Amino acid sequence: MSIVDELRPIFKPESIAVIGASRSHLKIGYETLLNTLVGGFRGKVYPVNPEAVEIMGLKAYPSVLAIKDEIDLALIVVPAQYVAKVMRECAQKKVKGAIIISAGFGEIGPEGKRMEEEVIEIARKAKIRVLGPNTMGYKSPVDNIDASFVFGMANPGRIALVSQSGALCIGMIHYANAERIGLSRIISIGNKADVDDADLIEYLDQDDATDVIAMYIEGIRDGRKFLEAARKAKKPIVVVKAGRTKSGAEATKTHTGSLSGSDEVYDSVFRQVRIQRAYDVEEMFDCARALAYQPPARGKGVGIVTNGGGAGVILSDWLEDMGLSVPDLSKKTKDDLAKILPAITLPRNPLDIIGDAGFFRYWAAGNALLEDPNIDILILICVHAGYARPREYAGAVLKLVAEKKHLNKPIISCWVGGSEIEEVIQSLKERNIPVYPSAQRAARAAKALYDEGRRMDLMQKRAKHAKR
Repeated sequence: MSIVDELRPIFKPESIAVIGASRSHLKIGYETLLNTLVGGFRGKVYPVNPEAVEIMGLKAYPSVLAIKDEIDLALIVVPAQYVAKVMRECAQKKVKGAIIISAGFGEIGPEGKRMEEEVIEIARKAKIRVLGPNTMGYKSPVDNIDASFVFGMANPGRIALVSQSGALCIGMIHYANAERIGLSRIISIGNKADVDDADLIEYLDQDDATDVIAMYIEGIRDGRKFLEAARKAKKPIVVVKAGRTKSGAEATKTHTGSLSGSDEVYDSVFRQVRIQRAYDVEEMFDCARALAYQPPARGKGVGIVTNGGGAGVILSDWLEDMGLSVPDLSKKTKDDLAKILPAITLPRNPLDIIGDAGFFRYWAAGNALLEDPNIDILILICVHAGYARPREYAGAVLKLVAEKKHLNKPIISCWVGGSEIEEVIQSLKERNIPVYPSAQRAARAAKALYDEGRRMDLMQKRAKHAKR
């Protein structure tokens, strides 16, 4: 059975049994059932509680064994000491997948670890794949599934989010919503007693709703399996690996029971398989947004159009710091630019179109640089100065993105101006245009697109070699 078939009951269930559903709004079992219903799940939902007849208008069952219909997914929210009994009943019922939200397992010490191993052994014998324990659960805005105990849903998009931290996971959902970044699937992986990072990479790599895999990881249990899954992945992977310092590594032990391992080893592994490493949530989403909505760069040459010369200089520094280049423009491009530029500026890269530029000059300059063979990535800067026309610049960006798709060159925006131009910036984000408030973040996104281009080149070489 393929990993897609194994995990489909968890991530695309047609029926869900909430085992531990409660009538008390003070309990996690109440919130879990509520979220499943509020989320708009289109399948059947079965509350399981031996002390209730009805919960939220649904018939309640004393046990999963009392449900006559088939169950794809068991959402388990009972205390840790009862989970093994519940899992035996799920095995007898032939439930296909389980999410164990309950905490109190390997993350708390040897006794919890013993209970965790007992539960997973029961599940494995019954061929039930398990997400968790100690997990927030799973959310999918593209499929209207909220199999979690925490309220809050992401906007639909093309980035899958995997997190070993449940609290951070929900925080990242709210961050993504504020930044207008859409997500396809949000998976809180918890203790990874069964389903692990490698399984999820393999599954999401074949998921039609996902273009980029973004991950928060504290530790990897099976390095060889992870390495193989990442090497085979066709989609870009961006990872925040936490616990890279001594104090951070100690914190992961009590958080999810993970052994963090040497950060140098993780760095080496990530480089081997071309995983893009980020060092915080902001950087992870900056890279993922660019990778999801722009093509990979074929080279390292970056063209810069700016209405403020200083911003172009700062960006040039950051690009070179990150191993990219700001090349000279071709003679043809310079000749074309000379026709549209005022006499007080020069046709060079970075290109300062000066502060009085409007829609046409901004668009024409971007158009000329995109057509230049020396340019692989275009970054359009808008500095909100006295003469700036942010709304016109936004229109120019959208026009270039629409008209120049055939060139397969990524377009990034860097807008500096704060709250006064926030409305315009949000309109670009809503159209999935990567836009960043600083030169450093824009340069990092450009580097992600360049690195993805090199990864794609390597995959093509491997494919050609395999055919020989």
